[in-house]
Amino acid sequence: MLSPGTPALRAPRRQRRAVALLLALGLPLACGGDDGEGSTASSTGDATTDDATTTAGPSATTDATSDPSGSQGSDSSTATDPTTDPSDPTTDPSTDTEPSTDTEPLTDSDPTEGDCGPCDQPNQVCVEGECVTTCQGQDPDPCGPDQVCDHISGECHAPEDACTLDGLYAGCGDVSCGPGTVCDGKGACVAIAPCAAATCTEEGLCWGAVCSCTREHDCPEAPDLAALNGTFANDIGDLEFADDCTAWMVTLRSGPDYVRRLETDETLTEWTGVANLNMGEIKVLKSLVPQSKGALDTLINAPKPVEVEGLGEVAITYTCCASCGCQVNPPQGVARLNEDDMMNPLPIIIVAQVTQGSGPFGNTPADAGPMGLTWGEDRVLYVGNSTQNGELNSADLDMMTQAVLTPLPDRIHAAAAVSPVHILVAIEGGDLYLYNTEVQEATFVLGLESDVTSLSHDAFSGLVYAGLQSLEVVVVHPFTGEVESFDTMPGIGRVTVSPDGQLFFTPVKFVQNNQISAWDLPDTL
Repeated sequence: MLSPGTPALRAPRRQRRAVALLLALGLPLACGGDDGEGSTASSTGDATTDDATTTAGPSATTDATSDPSGSQGSDSSTATDPTTDPSDPTTDPSTDTEPSTDTEPLTDSDPTEGDCGPCDQPNQVCVEGECVTTCQGQDPDPCGPDQVCDHISGECHAPEDACTLDGLYAGCGDVSCGPGTVCDGKGACVAIAPCAAATCTEEGLCWGAVCSCTREHDCPEAPDLAALNGTFANDIGDLEFADDCTAWMVTLRSGPDYVRRLETDETLTEWTGVANLNMGEIKVLKSLVPQSKGALDTLINAPKPVEVEGLGEVAITYTCCASCGCQVNPPQGVARLNEDDMMNPLPIIIVAQVTQGSGPFGNTPADAGPMGLTWGEDRVLYVGNSTQNGELNSADLDMMTQAVLTPLPDRIHAAAAVSPVHILVAIEGGDLYLYNTEVQEATFVLGLESDVTSLSHDAFSGLVYAGLQSLEVVVVHPFTGEVESFDTMPGIGRVTVSPDGQLFFTPVKFVQNNQISAWDLPDTL
């Protein structure tokens, strides 16, 4: 049985290896079923030729707001359990009207219809002149014991029903975070997939709002596998997708390295890196929650998802081992793509120290330098080993500053943002830690017993897909530590989720030549 606040995962349906995690967080449900000189950019039309943060307030009519900026500083903090207020406010589950169990969702009714009097809570709706309180925002669950409250529709569902978001509430300062939300460590609940916003009753019970039952995306076309395996994939070392399914990659090769972009219409653009430095990872700033196309919840005062600044920005790491020929000025580090600077589009913004590991690829150049690059929703880059092995660093590319956030027990291999304030980090040996950017604490999640080559977050389900040195791909719930096997990679490489619902394998061709391939992911809860 999972810890309080933890809903059961229902997708993908594969054999589970449950791992205990001592986290007291409010949790969601995912269910289902060549060489060159200078810096240039070139384009070709044929690529195949070679949260919202919500706190309870005096009024439930205020839209959800968010302040995802993580606290940063040079002081190092040790890895500890997250500190949260143990208070867990609850409300009497009894209401004037019992929660509806009809097959027609309450949200189909007009919340302003009729004269219902004061009917202004986010879990209330006016039905035929009567103010009805749904099962949302009630603790304990009024639907039990045979049914559960679906926090998407506000109705009682059988636990195995499709499109059901259920779970317990967990204390978070003066509020409690329910399904579709998680505590930020400072007394507020933030939305996590499959929900795009958070909402609370006046009593302080919060849950996810604007949630998606089916995968929606901004991709005009799905990524084309043949195009991806064309010129775009020459010397590929890492692959990433933007919210519109535009593909991005970096090379790892002898000589100058390149960033390439492949649009869904197969337009290919290339930028040359600085000097002879190798490239390690590429990351695009993208949404952490579903990209809903439908109308907002029709319940009264449904919050609006908070817009994230900078979506689509691209950053890379420059790497080099101590004995490699690239170990000359300029030094290695972190860069952000500037498409407007044709002469120097990938300048080093943050300088990194020389660091080296023995994994996860078992190749000296591939295992060198900064690793674990990821964007936070605060538009700050997070990266490991930039100052020394095992240190998680923040890199503010606008301010051109770097801070040591926390030392972890070993060299960092991969990372992925999983909420506006949480980053999942993998270290050498396969241990995973959840780092909170608000309180600057890292909490052990689980050990995968194999080096991690990559972590990729699915903004629809909230799950994280991890590629392992053992070639196994596993699915991790970052807030419970539950893990299950997904599939096996055809060789050593990385995995990355595309917004249209595919998980791509990409080889690190400098280590092992292979083809890009993909698996389908669930498109419904």
